[in-house]
Amino acid sequence: ALKKLAVDYMHPEVGVANVDGAAFGRNYFNRASAPETEDVELANERAEVLAEAAALKKLAVDYMHPEVGVKCVDGTAFGRNYFNRASAPDVEDDEFADERAEVLAEAAALKKLAVDYMHPEVGVAFVDGAAYGRNYFNRASAPDVEDVELANERAAVLAESAALKKLAVDYLHPEVGVTSTDGAAFGRNYFSRASAPDVEDSDLANERAAVLAEAAAMKKLAVDYLHPEVGVTSVDGAAFGRNYFCRASAPDVEDGELANERAAVLAEAAALKKLAVDYMHPEVGVTNVDGACFGRNYFNRASAPETEVIEAKPEESSTDTSSLQALAAAVKGANLPSTKSSKLDMDNVVSNAAKKSASSVNLFGLSEEVM
Repeated sequence: ALKKLAVDYMHPEVGVANVDGAAFGRNYFNRASAPETEDVELANERAEVLAEAAALKKLAVDYMHPEVGVKCVDGTAFGRNYFNRASAPDVEDDEFADERAEVLAEAAALKKLAVDYMHPEVGVAFVDGAAYGRNYFNRASAPDVEDVELANERAAVLAESAALKKLAVDYLHPEVGVTSTDGAAFGRNYFSRASAPDVEDSDLANERAAVLAEAAAMKKLAVDYLHPEVGVTSVDGAAFGRNYFCRASAPDVEDGELANERAAVLAEAAALKKLAVDYMHPEVGVTNVDGACFGRNYFNRASAPETEVIEAKPEESSTDTSSLQALAAAVKGANLPSTKSSKLDMDNVVSNAAKKSASSVNLFGLSEEVM
């Protein structure tokens, strides 16, 4: 009877079997208000999942903690330990392990002391209410220490300054390029974009530099050829030689200062000659090629005084002609010495051409009438 009661209690899903048709009642577990119960199949599946998880956990613990060893309650079970076999690598002894643990503990304590010394603003944390004392850094006579908020703000300001400096460097030095360690970061290069202007290739740039170097060398050779007076400048003390233009047998060459002075004298003489020509020949006029250059004539200006124009009369002209004829007759009757002189022509024959003075006056048409 007890066993039956225990089975009925442990397996309520079996139900109550009754052979008496007159017996009836309501099942407590199958009533309408009974809570939902897990199905047998789901319960079995959940049990299997939990068993597999427990087995996996045991395997993981055995793998992660080989020092625990294998516990066996079966005396007939035996085997060789993988870690204690003859060919197993050397394992640290318990004494050395304990000593290493002590050394690490001392190092951790020293590190904690160093952190406490370097960061006094952290303060001392303790859980013992009976422990009390005066803080060295918070005493009345302690020097002023920067507040945590100010320190954080200063760190933020310095970080922003560093970021601004990095941006300025990136802007001023685009040739440095962008360094990125994130493989997912990508973007378009400003200088390699499709719409970027054409940039000279490295090969063409090198070739252009070579061409310019050759042109500079040829220019230097041409300058040395056209200006031998410059001389050769050498910085090598071991280089020596005789200059063709400065040798002892070289012809005399005008000095640079004298040449410059001679050019200045010739320029001044040309200017003086031009002034003299302009003064002696006012009829030539002034030649100007600048269309914007203009001036006013002194004699034709609006404020110039009026000049009287005298017209020659016919009677006065005849009187002047008669006076000139009388003057010519007087000169002819004066018996002046002859001005003739002998002169050789191109065939070395003496010619009877008369030598005239530069100040002589030729009265054209008058001598024939007098004779």
